[in-house]
Amino acid sequence: MDPVFIVGTERSGSNLLRSILDAHPNISIPHPPHIMLELAHLEPRYGDLSLDRNFRRLINDAVRTVELHFAPWGIQIDRELVFKEAVARNLYCIKRAIYEQYMRAKGKPRWGCKSTFMIHHTEVVRKYHKTPKFIHLVRDGRDVAVSARDSVFNNFHPHYVSQLWTHQQQIALKLSKELPADLFMTVRYEELTSDPEGQVRRICDFIKEDYAPQMLNYSSRSDSAALAGMSKSWENLAKPIMANNTKKYRTRLTSDQIFAVERNAYPELLHFGYTLENDLAELQRSASAGLDWKRRVRYYLSEKASMVATAVRSLFSDKNAYLRLKKRFFAWRVAATL
Repeated sequence: MDPVFIVGTERSGSNLLRSILDAHPNISIPHPPHIMLELAHLEPRYGDLSLDRNFRRLINDAVRTVELHFAPWGIQIDRELVFKEAVARNLYCIKRAIYEQYMRAKGKPRWGCKSTFMIHHTEVVRKYHKTPKFIHLVRDGRDVAVSARDSVFNNFHPHYVSQLWTHQQQIALKLSKELPADLFMTVRYEELTSDPEGQVRRICDFIKEDYAPQMLNYSSRSDSAALAGMSKSWENLAKPIMANNTKKYRTRLTSDQIFAVERNAYPELLHFGYTLENDLAELQRSASAGLDWKRRVRYYLSEKASMVATAVRSLFSDKNAYLRLKKRFFAWRVAATL
């Protein structure tokens, strides 16, 4: 069967949903090394991919992206097999062949991808699969902003987090209108955590798989515990679903930060059923006027300070921080040498 893609915005519960689906006996979804995010913008620089040397170089760099992933897959990717099994000479088909190797190593008949950034690559996915399943996972953008502040993998200030959240929700809304209902569905994080069995059954119906009770026991699996121990960003994977893990922004964000998110995202927040804390007319006026220079400077400085502080903290607290640094250096070197 064709693969399953979890799309949307990071820090929306995608690791939770990945773990739930990966616990299904028919589906393998590894933690994502974000192959397309890292390399898609560089793909044209590899030159004519009909030439073996160029295609092999792209394969090597894609596989190296997996090998340097912060959360190791625990298998060795065969580059020559990727070369033979890629159904077309492009980066997505390389990614597909890599994921199919992982799927076979896990002894399952179907693979999935948790890279939420694949929301930007749905066209190429649909080109090479007849019925790919896109699960759009949406979470209150204000709670996403709270979660992002503690993660080394994201923007930090709510202003920048909400800009990305808004952009990706707009893409999701467009896709929900363009794609058939059997290819695209939206799941609200708040509903997944408050009614996990009901929502997981709904997801299973969508992806045409039987519901398996062990899906909700993901936290007892050894791989969930291992991932939870690698980074503070994933510590909740070792815990059962937390039904009350919502509206954290009310105590964790300042009034100015809440306003910053709602100013950027109020149309999308309202569309997905989230209640605003600020007056709609005031948000509309502020959005029309734009940010004054003082706020721009304050947000920028806060973003950079948080980035440095979180990066330093992660060096001491995250188990595989050295791999993240090696991967960042590798990505820089690839871009510099192409």
